Amino acid sequence: MTRRNYYYLVAGFPEMAPDQKKLPFSVDELKQELLCHLHPDDYKLVSHLFLQTDNLNLVNLMLKNGKDFLPYGNFDLAFLTEELKEPEKLPGYMKVFLENYREETPVNAKLSPENQLTWHYYDFMLGQKNEFTRKWFWFLRDVNNIFAVYNARKFSLDIESQLIGEYELTESAKRGFSKDFGLANDYPYIENIAEIYTNTNILEQESAIDRLKWEYLDELNTFNNFTIEKVLAFVIKFLMIERWVQLETTQSQTRFAEILETLEHSIEFSKDFNINGKRS
Repeated sequence: MTRRNYYYLVAGFPEMAPDQKKLPFSVDELKQELLCHLHPDDYKLVSHLFLQTDNLNLVNLMLKNGKDFLPYGNFDLAFLTEELKEPEKLPGYMKVFLENYREETPVNAKLSPENQLTWHYYDFMLGQKNEFTRKWFWFLRDVNNIFAVYNARKFSLDIESQLIGEYELTESAKRGFSKDFGLANDYPYIENIAEIYTNTNILEQESAIDRLKWEYLDELNTFNNFTIEKVLAFVIKFLMIERWVQLETTQSQTRFAEILETLEHSIEFSKDFNINGKRS
């Protein structure tokens, strides 16, 4: 596979830090800039990151729950509304989800529709040829699953109804009660996540998780300098910061309180307090 270098683009990226309070430009401006400079195949990888917003919009429209249509996805309201009637141009995993939902044959009947779609989305991303993408979404799924297990234990919920995917971590979590599920050697970040979870301050907990993700992105790009992987990491980090910036605006204070309430009582994979899903 051809590896393209984007020297001018990457060199022009502004410095960012996890605790940054302001962004130099908007998400829309970032998307337009990348669309202009990236090869179409590489921009497609970027667009896959924004499918998480499309997932939320699709489920909200399908369930007719009256929630606001979220910005920054790949598809507009008119497109998704039309596709819900007769799916033709949606990504394949969305079509499978809608078909399963309508035929009442979900990937896991215990999961909410939102998490059913998330399951399909993660399978889609883990099937990508780009190694960075696969590793990032594997890590992301692990983080969300580990938190889901801890929350399920705390609130005495059915663990199986909260987990995404069937693999070593989820199977071990169903069988055991130890903090590391007996997998500390294979998943070294479990101990970090367990420590973060002990902090009952939701804001500090979320901030610590974002720092863990930030460090993992840097680790993935140790030997990448001007490639699409650098661009993908920048977009992910940018969206992390954008989320915090939006939540700290005066207009968002009421919504902020609602999200904190949701975080304290919910373990959905794809909630508003996310990069990119409950915890992206």
